[in-house]
Amino acid sequence: MKAWTFSRKVSASIALTSLVVVMVVSGFVYVTFKYWTERQEIALLDAKLRQFELQISEVGFIPSLLKPGLGEGKGLAAVFKPDLSKFSSELDEGQHLQILDSQGQVLAEVGVGDQADKDIKHKAERDLDLLVFGSVKLQLTDSGHSRSATAEREVGRLLLLGLLIAAGMSVIAGWIVARSALKPIRSMIGEVRNIGANSLSQRLHLPVAKDELHQLAETFNSFLHKLDVSFEQQRRFVSDASHELKTPIAIIEGHTRMIQRWGKKSPEVLDESLTFMIDETQRMKELIAQLLLLAEAEEPIQSDGEEICDLHDTLKELIPQTVHVNPEVTLDYDGSLNEEEILIRMPRGASYQVLRNIVENALKYTPEGGTVSIRHFMKDGQVIVTVADTGIGISSEQLPHIFDRFYRTEDSRNRAQGGSGLGLAIAKAIMERYGGSILIDSALGQGTKVTLQFVGG
Repeated sequence: MKAWTFSRKVSASIALTSLVVVMVVSGFVYVTFKYWTERQEIALLDAKLRQFELQISEVGFIPSLLKPGLGEGKGLAAVFKPDLSKFSSELDEGQHLQILDSQGQVLAEVGVGDQADKDIKHKAERDLDLLVFGSVKLQLTDSGHSRSATAEREVGRLLLLGLLIAAGMSVIAGWIVARSALKPIRSMIGEVRNIGANSLSQRLHLPVAKDELHQLAETFNSFLHKLDVSFEQQRRFVSDASHELKTPIAIIEGHTRMIQRWGKKSPEVLDESLTFMIDETQRMKELIAQLLLLAEAEEPIQSDGEEICDLHDTLKELIPQTVHVNPEVTLDYDGSLNEEEILIRMPRGASYQVLRNIVENALKYTPEGGTVSIRHFMKDGQVIVTVADTGIGISSEQLPHIFDRFYRTEDSRNRAQGGSGLGLAIAKAIMERYGGSILIDSALGQGTKVTLQFVGG
């Protein structure tokens, strides 16, 4: 048994909905027509009975009324039996005319006889006074075989036939509509199947109409773009990390071979090689620590893990340690140890890591005699910290990439100074993790200004 695909479900839904609508409309038409025909039938019966009443009341009908015979009444009524045969030609099929006395006994009748109450569909009655018989009831009934009843049944049959035809047409229309409506989706499925890990740059064709399918294609294209960027960053990260680890490993390997060849005979070569190996080992250790810190910073924080710290305490701990990074540069901080608390929603360790990365970068790349200024203030519930330097600055071409992992503006000098290219990436990840942001404004040769926006505590 074939599975119910989405297209089949759509086709069945359209067909079922159309069928229900046709059934409701057909039922309404039939009920309305039946109600109208019943009212018409009753009105016709009443009008015909009125004509019979007028004819029976005429003088010319007396001979038929007083026709000798074995009647059903009492007294004179038992001697006479009214003759209603002259009305038989005026009765339709299934109609029955009777004269009943006050006791409900039939005095005379014409038409279909022996009708049971369950066979009577419509009935009309009139009271009148007749010579000899006194007060009687003239009754005209219809068993449902009249022309109007036949027309009602024919309309019912036609509606049933139309319903069957409509059911078939609904199935066909549902299939056609579903096939036409799902054609763009099938096209998208084909395009998506052709997109692989090596072709994430491909995009779905956008429909001309600005409908839900257009939104779906735009959303999927946006997802592909994010996925492509993520894969590219991952490939670049793996490549850069491999490159960063390859250099110290190669240096260690080279010095190990030097020790193996000359170290046993030359203490100077042994000491030099061991010194380089220790330095490169320390460099790899710091690099791995920063990679772990970056991975931790990119993880979402726990709902119960929100901490608050005092920015003053962080700066009091940071400034005495970073001032020695470049003693030839003036570190200007306007804060006072006695100022009020400046609370931010971030653990103290995380805020220290962010500020250390920014301040150390400013000190490293500011020439002798320059200045690094640290300022902070409150704005709209946020704590704003600015770190401005008079250093070498960053060109406009390099500025969009400074938060990329392992990115260096000047590779040789940064590596010589011990930079790994991860400091700003770590700072940005930490700030965004705790709801803050980091902005950098810089121009080559005119210094750099970093703006940190912390969520106030």
